[in-house]
Amino acid sequence: MQLDSYLELFTTFYGWAFANIFGEIVTGTGLVVIPFLVVILNAWREAGQRGMQDIGVMGVIKSVQTQLIVMLFVMSVCFFTSPITSLTYARLSYVPPPSIDNPNPVEATPGASGSTYDTALRDAIDGSMSQASGLSNVPLWWYSIMSISSGINNAFRNGMNNSGSDMRVLEDMAKNATIEDPALLGDVQRFYSECFIPARSQYLRSDRSRISASGASILAESNTDYGPTDVDWMGSQFFRTEPGYYASMRSRAPVTGFAIDYSRDTEYYDPSSDVDPQVTGAVNPEFGRPTCKQWWEDQLREKLIDGSPGVRAFASRAANVLTFTSFDKQKDEVARLASTAANPVFVDFDQMMGNPYDAATVAGRTITGAGSTLGVGGAAFMASMAWMPLVTSLPMIQALVLMGIYAFLPLATLVSGFSLRVLFLGAMAILTIKMWASMWYIATWIDGHLINAMYPGALGNIFVQEAMMIGKGAIPAGYKRMVLNTILLSLYVGLPVIWSSMMAWAGFRVAGGIDELMTRNGNSAAGSGKPPLLGRLFGGKK
Repeated sequence: MQLDSYLELFTTFYGWAFANIFGEIVTGTGLVVIPFLVVILNAWREAGQRGMQDIGVMGVIKSVQTQLIVMLFVMSVCFFTSPITSLTYARLSYVPPPSIDNPNPVEATPGASGSTYDTALRDAIDGSMSQASGLSNVPLWWYSIMSISSGINNAFRNGMNNSGSDMRVLEDMAKNATIEDPALLGDVQRFYSECFIPARSQYLRSDRSRISASGASILAESNTDYGPTDVDWMGSQFFRTEPGYYASMRSRAPVTGFAIDYSRDTEYYDPSSDVDPQVTGAVNPEFGRPTCKQWWEDQLREKLIDGSPGVRAFASRAANVLTFTSFDKQKDEVARLASTAANPVFVDFDQMMGNPYDAATVAGRTITGAGSTLGVGGAAFMASMAWMPLVTSLPMIQALVLMGIYAFLPLATLVSGFSLRVLFLGAMAILTIKMWASMWYIATWIDGHLINAMYPGALGNIFVQEAMMIGKGAIPAGYKRMVLNTILLSLYVGLPVIWSSMMAWAGFRVAGGIDELMTRNGNSAAGSGKPPLLGRLFGGKK
């Protein structure tokens, strides 16, 4: 029996352990016979009243016989447990959904799930939580319903390809893709001051009409890969390819990891040349001074990508999920994400270039610029903040709700007087809540595929740019994306609510039908004195 979360492996055991403890109390105190006594005493009273008038006494007796048979049937399948349907033999398991990092997940079992629950909840498995025996035994009917519900969920998941479900995971990973290494942050600071700021200043002073054709195409408004904002970050494709920028500029001091190149580092003394050193006893430094293009492409970009576990994980998953126009562009986008999410003291553009406005003016301009998007943007921001906590907590809520239902089923069966109603309504409750997992699977599938549809052609580039904005706490630029974030968040709650409402309506109809069936059966038996057929209990013809 495959369940839907790690926690459910253990809450299922706990729920039935509590249920069996309640069952021991009910049977040990004799409360289990009360419903039968109520039926018999009520029949004795009714038969006595009818006997005084000499009408329908045998019908009352036959009706009571039918009620007792029904009660015994319900008690046997819904109340009494059986070692044959014990959870020990059920081989409960949970298989996490395949992901980019783990395309073939290993099946987890109670006590060997590889999760922190194994130690914390071990008494749910070994039965040490109580001296009562048979804590893992389950009544036949409830065991069958659990198996059927799990089978439906598994069949549904196996029938769908959920390849687009990792988009939200990527966004959440982008929020944690930060750089904390002081040495790397120092390298970023150096590159900004020694390469980016000079190149940016030169670009602002230059005559734009003299830009090469390739450079103009990079900065063109129609370029979905780069565009005019390409010159606003340190890994600019324009600065790396346009003559007179990164390819010609060099670091001001030696950079660790770059060997001296005497054809480039002409200010250093070349011992293999016939030229005497200008300074007697001159000693070359340990490392050379690379060009800015070499510094970025051969070292700093790779350091940013490998600078933290969060960035590496994002880069690995993005490479498999997103579509980039080139491998070089993929590296640039991940490095840009890492540098943007790093400590703003080192990499924030306003900190490096200077902001001509005071804090109050900047805040005012930001609020004014939001304008008409303020309401939608605020809702989208709150939806983005609540997304991962909600998605993480919902399976846990489902597992705990199921545990509560399992625990109180014996008491509900007893209080109902071993009625057929509890047999069907309890089954519908378990089926409904178990099917929440399929509802969430549908919501995840819709989410991933709609995000894919929003970035046709340049999925990777545009997606990472919006992920950077979300990672910095900014509002995504597009109305569609903001509305989508809000609506899809509601699917995770809305779909289970719709499903539960439909099942509640169906349960109400089933309960009404059962009541009507039992009432007609009793009236028929009381009126004719003939024993009713058992088939009538299940809707057969009269």
